[in-house]
Amino acid sequence: MATITHAALETDLRMASVLSQEIALLLADRTSIRTSGAVQYFGTVNNLGSDTKQIRLAGLDGYDTMESVSEDTDPTATTSITDASAAIAVSRYSLYRHLTDIAESTGMGGGDITPQRLAASAVGEAEKCFMDLVGTAIATFSHDVGAAAGAATVDDVFSALARLQGQSNSGPYFGLLAPCQLSDIQSSIRAEAGALQFMSPTQEMLNIKGAGYAGSFLGIDLYTSSQVTTGGGSRHGAFWAAGALGYCDAQPVISHGDVVRPAGSFVTVEFQRQASKAVTEVVSSAYLGLSVIQDDMGVGLVTLAS
Repeated sequence: MATITHAALETDLRMASVLSQEIALLLADRTSIRTSGAVQYFGTVNNLGSDTKQIRLAGLDGYDTMESVSEDTDPTATTSITDASAAIAVSRYSLYRHLTDIAESTGMGGGDITPQRLAASAVGEAEKCFMDLVGTAIATFSHDVGAAAGAATVDDVFSALARLQGQSNSGPYFGLLAPCQLSDIQSSIRAEAGALQFMSPTQEMLNIKGAGYAGSFLGIDLYTSSQVTTGGGSRHGAFWAAGALGYCDAQPVISHGDVVRPAGSFVTVEFQRQASKAVTEVVSSAYLGLSVIQDDMGVGLVTLAS
């Protein structure tokens, strides 16, 4: 008498595999420093008549010094105000998905792929877009430390800090590194004979500072991200003082249609139907601009892309 096995029943009475009720997320870099204070928010361009905002910079509150003047004597010269500006241009970034009625109706509950789940996913996708803009911006700092053909070291961090302090930057300081750059710096710290200490993040700090926060070293809050740019076999991370980077956004004025604006996010999600194809379209849009505000407030870290 033949034994009844699962394999024997797979043809008609059993399935070779079944889907889990829960969807686990694929491994991805979900770092965002948008709300950490590392990038200054300069508001929206809504109702300003332009998609570009000029950030005004003025040499006040200690930029210039006073001259020594004798009693009952006019100053020898008039000191003019040193001024500059930086432009932040807002552009549209978007993600477009189609979900058929059959694909949705054969799902297994609220945790499955639905238009609502795709709308919620747009929050993380917009944050990744933001980090891509940060990675592009920090690669434009005009002063770099490190060696394009070498690993990141403690000396590179000291050199960057000396540059920032030499330009009268008082902090707080931030760093965005590729994961390999962080691990190289940590290896270099272990080789030091001094009392240098890398402060690893506690769970409470991660809750406050968010995913991607790697810890503190020499007073610099360090973050890692895969959005750090790569070029010519090198990674281009950076260190900077608060105020070096700035961003603007825009919220589209949509008078009709099915629109979702997730709380705490700058992304807008719209739903529309193609009845002839029985498809629900999910369109997420983010209107962002991010620029270097003051170049002397940042230092690039260029090292080997291991």
